[in-house]
Amino acid sequence: MAGVRVLAYAKLNLVLKVVGRREDGYHLLQTLMCAVDLADELHLSEADGISLTAEGLEIPPGENLALRAARLLAERTGTGKGVHIRLIKRIPAGAGLGGGSSDAAATLAGLDRLWGLGLSPGELRELGAELGADVPFFLGESPAWAEGIGERLSPARVDLPGAFLILVPPFRCPTPEVYRLYDGLGLPLSCPSRAEGGVRFENDLWPAALKLRPRLGEMWRALEGLGGLGVGMTGSGSGLFVAFPDPEAAQGAAESLSGEVEGTIFVARPVGRGYKFLG
Repeated sequence: MAGVRVLAYAKLNLVLKVVGRREDGYHLLQTLMCAVDLADELHLSEADGISLTAEGLEIPPGENLALRAARLLAERTGTGKGVHIRLIKRIPAGAGLGGGSSDAAATLAGLDRLWGLGLSPGELRELGAELGADVPFFLGESPAWAEGIGERLSPARVDLPGAFLILVPPFRCPTPEVYRLYDGLGLPLSCPSRAEGGVRFENDLWPAALKLRPRLGEMWRALEGLGGLGVGMTGSGSGLFVAFPDPEAAQGAAESLSGEVEGTIFVARPVGRGYKFLG
């Protein structure tokens, strides 16, 4: 096969509740996740060994998750094949949009096709869970409820808006710092509940993220002033979003917001799964 091209979509946490804590310190969550069409792009081509080059937005330091995914898949399946991954990065890092996890999922799905492995969706999700709690979501359908540390997935029967305006501030909210502040606030745990139909956006980590980055408050108020269907924060931040009934309304709001707040603005629509093959 000459090669495989895959879009790796971003996600938004429309609901994120902290419902418990394990003995090992991990927080137990219940979260409603939705994939949106802001996407990285991966070009996978057969090669000797396993390598990666990246272009576009900056990738955080440390081993890239797409590279780790390729190495894990090669090791577990015993294939003697290699791959060169060309990653075109468009999803900002450190904003709660899941770009690294999505890249890993798209790599697993793409290499299953490129290498002709024939793994089942369940087998791919099991491998994905070893790479990160969000990776299995990107290998399945959207929207979905995720529970535990994010590894238990079930379909969500909810009504999604037509589009989202996403604001990525010029600063990050490191996840460990947000959870440390959350623990220090002494907030009560939320009760698990799965909404159906309409969704009210909520995120239990918002008070901690706001304490870490007080400028988020001004940005939230600016988004509230756009007259959308509701404002939320994704993941542990720093990304914020506001929902609109259609892409045209979201685009109009983006144009009115441009230059009024710091950060990068995207308009994205919900999609039905975490990745898409091209060609």
